[in-house]
Amino acid sequence: MRQPIRVVVAAVAAVAALSIAVAATSSAATPPAPSEHTPSGPGIATCVIQHPDCNDMGFGSSGSAPGSPGSAAAAPPPVVGPPPVCGSKHVSASGPDATVATLPCVPGPAPRPQPLIVVPRSGMANVRPIAFSSATVRPDGRTVDIRFWSGVEPCSVLDHVDVAYGTDTVTITLFEGADPTAGMVACPDIAMLKQVTVPLDQELAGRRILDGAA
Repeated sequence: MRQPIRVVVAAVAAVAALSIAVAATSSAATPPAPSEHTPSGPGIATCVIQHPDCNDMGFGSSGSAPGSPGSAAAAPPPVVGPPPVCGSKHVSASGPDATVATLPCVPGPAPRPQPLIVVPRSGMANVRPIAFSSATVRPDGRTVDIRFWSGVEPCSVLDHVDVAYGTDTVTITLFEGADPTAGMVACPDIAMLKQVTVPLDQELAGRRILDGAA
């Protein structure tokens, strides 16, 4: 009876050894499935922990850690060009589909012209009265700045200024002529704003200023 029991025990042990060998072979042939690390935020990639080149540091909203494989390079700053100038042309596209647009210039307030300060020079030829455009009384009440439009010297030169005092008004008259010492010259037909300072012998005392050439 003992010999058959020994045979059965030996057979069971052989079967168990064969099962263990088969299981070991299967586990060696088939590697375990790698576990994955999924970032909590909008990460760049999924890192396989068991991969030898894996670096799962810095996952999340900021991406991989600086210097790690797969870390994203910083985006270059945007290129900002000079502001467009009015009147400049902008070309878009190329070839037959190209369009050219011109940036319009919005008109602004015109700069006020600065007058040329002149003093009377007597002895001009062809003297005649000319009108003035404005008269500004200074705080002393006895000095007036007269502005007038005239031509270019030596063709248009202020010769003298007459002042007539009345009861309610003070009349100022400008006289202009041409410089006879200049000879035969041709002057460009250009209007110039000029100013002459006229001292008064009497205070205005509320009197109005009149233009004697108007």
